[in-house]
Amino acid sequence: MIKKLTAIIIFALALLPLSKAQTSLDKVVAIVGDEAILESDIDMLYRDMQIRGGLENLKEGDPKCQILKIFRDQKLLVAQAKLDSLVQDVENIPNKVDRNIAAMIAQYGKDALEAYYKKTIEQFREESIEFETEQSYAISMQSSLAKKIKITPSEIAKYFKTLNKDTIPIIIPDQYVIYEIAKKPNSEKAILDVKEKLLGLRKRILDGEKFQTLAALYSEHESSIRGGEMGLNPLEGNVFSVRSTLSVMRTGQISKIIESEDGFHILQLLEKQDDTGLVNYRQIKLRPKYSLEDQALGFARLDSIVKQIEADSITFEQAALIYSENEKSSFGNGLIVNMNEYSGDIRTSFYKDELNPDDFRAIEHIGVGEISKPYASTDTKSGQMFYKVIMLKEFIPSHPVNLKDDFTYISRLYENKKQNEAIEAWVSKKAETEYIRISDKYKECPFVKAAWLF
Repeated sequence: MIKKLTAIIIFALALLPLSKAQTSLDKVVAIVGDEAILESDIDMLYRDMQIRGGLENLKEGDPKCQILKIFRDQKLLVAQAKLDSLVQDVENIPNKVDRNIAAMIAQYGKDALEAYYKKTIEQFREESIEFETEQSYAISMQSSLAKKIKITPSEIAKYFKTLNKDTIPIIIPDQYVIYEIAKKPNSEKAILDVKEKLLGLRKRILDGEKFQTLAALYSEHESSIRGGEMGLNPLEGNVFSVRSTLSVMRTGQISKIIESEDGFHILQLLEKQDDTGLVNYRQIKLRPKYSLEDQALGFARLDSIVKQIEADSITFEQAALIYSENEKSSFGNGLIVNMNEYSGDIRTSFYKDELNPDDFRAIEHIGVGEISKPYASTDTKSGQMFYKVIMLKEFIPSHPVNLKDDFTYISRLYENKKQNEAIEAWVSKKAETEYIRISDKYKECPFVKAAWLF
């Protein structure tokens, strides 16, 4: 709901990466430092924003001028971030890209994606990783600049008085504060079935079938689109069971079945660099398939916990601490925290569109302090299945924005405004000393200086 830093807002609109695999005839329209900006980069982002309705977020004027400025700013931020050795979670980028590509293939189809971008999925993936990595550097530089901004309550109050309906929503949407008790399915048969399937796949590999072929056919991990290969990443970035297994494997070796919170896996080690700590491997991941009988048993376990709560022998929060098996919420007495991984924003309340759809359906027709019926829910990030009950702790109805009830919301608006101003000032100053050349095709763009033209 709150606007992100300027550069992040714009690039978030382009969910698909920009094309770097251009032909030799592609035209360089700008150079920032030692980085080139291509005409096709600008055209691609323009088309993506046009399709996704992002052009209205640009200021008035020639949108391609503004897109060129976005690229220029991005290059300046990236260059400084690298000088300052700033970076955020680069090791997680390949997995993030894999999830995005898997979702796009599910929606549009592999052939349609390859036709639209005129490249194979593997080429598309490599460019996506490059794009996301550059963006990570830019975001880290923005965050570094933003940390220097300090604001006071009196400044926020003064800022609120300057707001009007054109700069802030008149109505704040409904908000929900929710607690959960989550139990993992516990079916020996489902676990045995998935292990037997993996054992069968492992035997086929040992008998001569290609790991990558079986991964593409059967793996439930996003990496299945490229034969289960994970790419070079820090060994320490993997979950413990995967990390400990890889650390003792030999190149080419096939692991035994290992378990993680996300399912069951078999691995094939492709490369391990002891000097850098990087590792590349393939995996086949499967999750247990639970039956209606499993679900009924899980629901019965939750019903017995709810009866204890209703009998006042234990509070919901105490029960969550004792019985809940979702570590993300159990240590907070069941409180589900709303964390925006992109901005780092953490809240205890959710707007409707921020909730897991399973959770919203569960609380849609209950009142504050009431507990839902048991239901099955899949974690939208990890894919982990849980059986849950949920309590609506607090409901904040939609209302006109005001300083008393929405101080945190308003303070974030003001903080983002100050951060945007600081970043814009930094970029303008940096542009005075950085090597910049821009095609005279863009000489009419307001930010372009005559000395930059070629």
